[in-house]
Amino acid sequence: MTRRALVLVVTLFLALTAALTGAPAASAATTQPTFLTFYGWWDNTPPGGDIAYPQIHSTAGGKGTYADPITFATSSDELKPGTKVWVPRVKKYFVMEDGCDECSDDWNSHGPNGGPGLRHIDLWLGGKGGSAFDAIDCEDALTHYNPDNTPVMEPVVVDPPSNEAYDATPIFDTSTGECWGGAQPNTTVGQYRNTSTGTCLAAPGSGTTLKVAACTSGAEQRFTFHGAFFVINDKCAGISGSSIVLQTCTGGPAQQWSINPDGTISDIQTSKKCFRASGTTLTAGSCSGTAARWTFTAAGNTAGLSVTPSSVTVAPGASATATVTSTDAVTLSASGAPAGVTVSFSPESVPANGSSTVTVAAATSASPGSATITITGGTKTASLGVTVTGTGGPETLLSQGKAATASSTESSSYPAGAAVDGNLTSTRWASKEGSNAEWLRVDLGAAKSVTHVKLTWEAAYGKAYSIQTSADGTTWTTIYSTTTGNGGTDDLTGLAGTGRYVRMNGVTRGTSYGYSLYEMQVYGTA
Repeated sequence: MTRRALVLVVTLFLALTAALTGAPAASAATTQPTFLTFYGWWDNTPPGGDIAYPQIHSTAGGKGTYADPITFATSSDELKPGTKVWVPRVKKYFVMEDGCDECSDDWNSHGPNGGPGLRHIDLWLGGKGGSAFDAIDCEDALTHYNPDNTPVMEPVVVDPPSNEAYDATPIFDTSTGECWGGAQPNTTVGQYRNTSTGTCLAAPGSGTTLKVAACTSGAEQRFTFHGAFFVINDKCAGISGSSIVLQTCTGGPAQQWSINPDGTISDIQTSKKCFRASGTTLTAGSCSGTAARWTFTAAGNTAGLSVTPSSVTVAPGASATATVTSTDAVTLSASGAPAGVTVSFSPESVPANGSSTVTVAAATSASPGSATITITGGTKTASLGVTVTGTGGPETLLSQGKAATASSTESSSYPAGAAVDGNLTSTRWASKEGSNAEWLRVDLGAAKSVTHVKLTWEAAYGKAYSIQTSADGTTWTTIYSTTTGNGGTDDLTGLAGTGRYVRMNGVTRGTSYGYSLYEMQVYGTA
């Protein structure tokens, strides 16, 4: 789970310019893959509704309609103040009115979530008058990461038309504490080991100042994290000068933290102060170097059932094992195994605080791909990721003649469907010229195991692009990426992905034109 901090250095010049010149000139709508995070009243910097680039609103707000879009924050290098976007996930319009430090780092350099060139916008969800804990937990619940801890990139329409779908449901309901779609925050319980010293974060035996100590299995090193809050012994970790101390939980700005994909734990208000180990001392200091990097080891999920490791890889005709641990006496079962894969437990019934070996076996006919198996013990569950390697099962062409869509077309002569019609020489899809962020998507009709994608480029090829799969056409998983494409034919074999939708997601064009494909052929098994 990662959170972002905002920088609200109000730029008077930009505000006056916007006021004098009005909204930016209308541009053609483009769909861009974007990482979405959320912020609100309680973790704004400082807490409240101040915004850096007032356009429609004097403070953060809005209803989400085209006429009254909601405030969002990002780098002004990525999207200029006043830019409108439409976000399909929440079916609302937003307008760029605020700055975001992490968004800027992700766009301009190697930020905490990736980059350079990673699109990242921070959407306002309000929260004034509601619970700080509920609001920030909602922000966390709506921020999505892939299993490998990379950010989920979602479609966002920039400079949208005024007739996109609108849903009036609030992203966060301050009166009830309900989050959009009933989303729940990620909650982890476990130990944090410092990369530099090999010691672990620990609660003090006396006093309130957190420390680092030799790693043990003791309760003093078992921290709960949810939303933006580190909790142990019913107290929250907060900044006090250069120290990090345990305080009565208030949800205030000193107690708000971000656990980042690069292993740092930074304060949300500035993103400049990180958990940092030095000997037995823990400080709120620089975020650079291994002394500010931490590795998390789960102590078991909050439901009392855990599996280690959290994922296994198995070849057809072989098996792999993991260990399931339960805090309660339970009988274990599994669901969600893909075709040709079986799951067994030894023993099947375990006592309280006992463990069992789970064996995942793949038949020789098992198809390659990835799946998540749900392990159930009583009312508790844990997830085990399974990847089947190899070339099991017959590989077939899945995409030909299927429905295809694209982010844009150069003209009606080059529709998306031309890239899946089986003609490799005379029909093609072409995106509009001069735009890097373009995509071509094919709907396979049902979830398939994808093992092979073949791209036959016209002269306008992709230099940097990814191949992604999705179950719903909204949340995407990257199964291949390159930054060194050179056109011609890209025959991408040995892929492992599952989804109903497959797309070529363009990042950088290889020419001054757009992207143009004679054919995108997707192979795999049902």
